[in-house]
Amino acid sequence: MDDDFDGIDLGDGVTVASPSDGKGPSDAACAVVADPDAEVPDGVATVLYTDVPPEAVDRPDRFDAYVRRGDRAALESQVRWLLASGDDAGAGTDAERAAEPRNDPEWERLKRLYEGTTELIAAETVEKLYERAIGLTEDILEFDNTSFFRHDGEGFYVAANNDGLVGTGPISDETGLLGRTYRTGRSFLVDDVRDHPEADPNDPAYRSALSVPAGDDAVFQAISNEVGAYDETDLTLAELLVSYVSETRSRIESEAAVRQSREQIERLHRGATELAAATSLDELFERTVEITDDILEFDISYVGVVEDGHIVPTAISSDAPADGAERVPLDDGGIAAEVYLSRTTNITDDVRDHPEARPVKRMYRAVLSVPIGDIGVFQATAFTPAAFDERDAELTELLMAHVAVTAERIRAESRLRDERDRSTALFEHVSDAAVAYDVEGGALTVRDVNRAFQSAFGYDADDVVGSDLLGRIVPPEPDPDPVPEPGADETIPELLVAAGESYRGEVRRRTEGGVREFILNVVPLSPGEERGAGYAIYTDITERKTRESELERQNERLEEFANIVSHDLRNPLSVARGNLDLARETGDESRFDTAERALEQMEQLIDDLLSLARRGQLVDETERVDLPAVAKQAWATTETADAELVTCQSVVVDADEDRLVELLANLFRNAVEHGGRDVRVEVGGVDGGFYVEDDGPGIEPERRDEVFEPGETTGEDGIGYGLAIVESIAEAHGWTAVVTSGTAGGARFEFRA
Repeated sequence: MDDDFDGIDLGDGVTVASPSDGKGPSDAACAVVADPDAEVPDGVATVLYTDVPPEAVDRPDRFDAYVRRGDRAALESQVRWLLASGDDAGAGTDAERAAEPRNDPEWERLKRLYEGTTELIAAETVEKLYERAIGLTEDILEFDNTSFFRHDGEGFYVAANNDGLVGTGPISDETGLLGRTYRTGRSFLVDDVRDHPEADPNDPAYRSALSVPAGDDAVFQAISNEVGAYDETDLTLAELLVSYVSETRSRIESEAAVRQSREQIERLHRGATELAAATSLDELFERTVEITDDILEFDISYVGVVEDGHIVPTAISSDAPADGAERVPLDDGGIAAEVYLSRTTNITDDVRDHPEARPVKRMYRAVLSVPIGDIGVFQATAFTPAAFDERDAELTELLMAHVAVTAERIRAESRLRDERDRSTALFEHVSDAAVAYDVEGGALTVRDVNRAFQSAFGYDADDVVGSDLLGRIVPPEPDPDPVPEPGADETIPELLVAAGESYRGEVRRRTEGGVREFILNVVPLSPGEERGAGYAIYTDITERKTRESELERQNERLEEFANIVSHDLRNPLSVARGNLDLARETGDESRFDTAERALEQMEQLIDDLLSLARRGQLVDETERVDLPAVAKQAWATTETADAELVTCQSVVVDADEDRLVELLANLFRNAVEHGGRDVRVEVGGVDGGFYVEDDGPGIEPERRDEVFEPGETTGEDGIGYGLAIVESIAEAHGWTAVVTSGTAGGARFEFRA
């Protein structure tokens, strides 16, 4: 216990020792023990000096006094009292005094006071504590009129009294015994207030008084109408009681402060949680001000947001004046600008003493300023100086951290909404078919399609959204440049967004009206990131591809015509010109016959050229026609010499009759040219079409893929365009033409739709 007794003055002739000095407890006038379970020496006054609360001490009557560990003043008072009581016990040695029974009235009052302190410790409020203390002064100390006074800045008010005066005040602290006790922090024992120079009793009947300071802001007084009603023992007991009261009050107020702090933090946490529900910055800042006013109990709260180099008022307390905040520039905005730029909290006890302060209202005195990230500044103002402390700053910083995070979330969501709105507008108004989709596990799920997609593909949005688009639009049939089956995500362009990759190229996709050609643009939502979301834009190029194919065919025909003009027409023209020249020179009329045959060959060639020139426009309206009848019509218009036409049965085909006549006539001419003047030609039906065959020499298998090429012929008089015309007419009807061997070994041409 040596450290606890350092600096304690117990008077002359009193030695403080510990058991280590060799003196046992039986040799001491007073013992102080810290262990409530320790053995108490017989005949020695003992103080229990411990952290253990009185209600937890087993058999507290074993001890003469109890002092909470750390209360050195109370310990000193207790020890002095016990030593004084020991001196009054009578003369004799220490052992003799220790052996004497302790049954004097003052000792009993001390014991009863010690036992009564358990009632004080059980008090839950300061008001209840003072009320119980007043009860002890009546029951144990036997004082007549006692009061506890508390100072609140304006003066004293009666906090507790045994005569129904609670709440009386204010009482001046400048004069009287009450004021002197408060100012000096000393106790006073007054035998007769009429003889005391500063005593100024409210009632002239008052004669004697005890006045004891109770902490920094309270005073205990006992008043009596009798002169000399109190002695030093009464003063000591009063001081002892007040020390118990002060200690217990500190504990109650400390616990209340902790409890209030915990409740405040819990409410602040709930308020911060509610901030997360804000959907706009204005709503967030309004809620912030409400929380600081309600929970932190600031006089005026204000949120300023930085815009265009200024701090702009955004939210302010409802009780604030209309012009309680104003727009200020960052380069000369006082404390708020300084806090925002430095990102550090500032507590200004009095703006009148701060060189950078620019208070909007003169009534503003104290200011607490806390930055809100890069968004702005929160300020709380008070009408009294030094209204804010570090705890206020810490709680406000905690709240502003939540505000900053929530504000950033709201701003991010706003940016996303803006981007989504712009994307949606662009998506909906793009002229080409567009699909927004997600890719997961190799499957493409549609999120949205625009109106152009519904028009181009013929699929309703309600049927497509939420479905796997690939299974619907990727053609199942093989393509010239094959598209893999769904699941081969490394080659299907739409699936490339899963790897954050883009794509542009030509694809074939199935629509409600059939397979069409598209230019596909694949755009990932987050390029370079594997988020698996994006857009596919389909530009229909089917008509363009058809025109390109037609143009390609026209170019091929032009090339064919150029070849014919440059070669095939030039030869018979040269023959005719040469024979005409010879006829002039020699007069040989046989030359005219040769020239005439050359001209006839040119005429046939020109007719064939005209047929080829009409390729792609060969078929007008088709109708059901009788094939044998058409065959006979074509046979009649062809030089067939002694050849024979056989039609086996009635066959009906869907065709342009004039073009079908031309097709058959070219086949008949080809049969006579290669099979001889007496060739036999047969026309009949096959499954899905018809055939034409002859009994001529036939066509070698290795040449059957070449016979339809323009200019391809083996005859001496043929020009090689008849079968090319046949194929073009067949294609115009949508037929396929195949060359094979006839039943008699000749050539057989089969046509099927």
